[in-house]
Amino acid sequence: MNRELKPSKEEITKLLRAAQKGDLTCIEFILTKYTKFHWSEIFYEKTGDTVLHCAARLGHISIIHYLISRFTPTAIDCKNKDDKTPLHEAAQFSQFESCKILIEYGANINALKRADWTPLMLACTKLNPQNSWRTVHLLLENKSIVNYKNKDGWTCAHLIAREGDETIFKLLIEYGLEVRAKTSNGRTALHVAALHGKLKIVEVLLDLDCDVNEKDNCGNTPLHEALLGNNIDIVRILISCGADICAKNHCDYGLFHLAACEGSLEVIQYILDVMKLDVNEVNKLGLTPLHCAARKGRKVIYEFLVQNGASEASIDNFGRQALDYLQ
Repeated sequence: MNRELKPSKEEITKLLRAAQKGDLTCIEFILTKYTKFHWSEIFYEKTGDTVLHCAARLGHISIIHYLISRFTPTAIDCKNKDDKTPLHEAAQFSQFESCKILIEYGANINALKRADWTPLMLACTKLNPQNSWRTVHLLLENKSIVNYKNKDGWTCAHLIAREGDETIFKLLIEYGLEVRAKTSNGRTALHVAALHGKLKIVEVLLDLDCDVNEKDNCGNTPLHEALLGNNIDIVRILISCGADICAKNHCDYGLFHLAACEGSLEVIQYILDVMKLDVNEVNKLGLTPLHCAARKGRKVIYEFLVQNGASEASIDNFGRQALDYLQ
């Protein structure tokens, strides 16, 4: 047998399947037949995932150890078609043991995948109750850049604000997380948490004196975002902490206009009963909340607003009544 030949297509398929199943015996049997063939040359055509990517993602520790220790370890940071390394995969799926062994063998802790995401950032996106905190802690202990920004300006602060894990959020803060960081479109972690209904994160941010009336590049405040997300509890706490209920965004949409576009009946009722905003408020385009509901085709909101005093006779700057849009 010529020990320098590469595995056949059938053997490569078996290797990839074995990596998925955690079958080290199969991998050893095939790779020991080809002394000058490196496992990094075996990958899925569609994704570019190597056997190490698969093993790292699924937590097959024995396979990870075998691939790195028995072969040249320089491929530990091999990248798939999304530029993800095996450490990215392990971190994203909270595979603590996979991360640990990869780091011990010298994996680049701050490697960047496409769009500039580090393993730590991916670890903040898919949370696992058992291992996520441990995984994030491990990465932080090994000098992960806690405030790295991806191409859209998102940091771990925004990612955890979206996912809502209070314990990980506080852990990141211990390692220097900048909670007031802004994305490329000016959104803070408070905007993100308010939109996605993450009350615990909102409370932590407010305790840290984050600006409750900070505007993003569209002019939306966290209160606007909370209304758009139909998160009444967050609306209440933001108002109690000084959120401006009269704030308007750069399109001159106030809370009532936005709620009519995207909110629920519960939100509309809260605006009427508690905020007591004008149901016939007109913005610079002559639009009332009723116009907004009609333009979005929201018949239930439209009828509810009419029942609560909205005028169907109001004409906007385009010469249209709300009913014209609805029809």
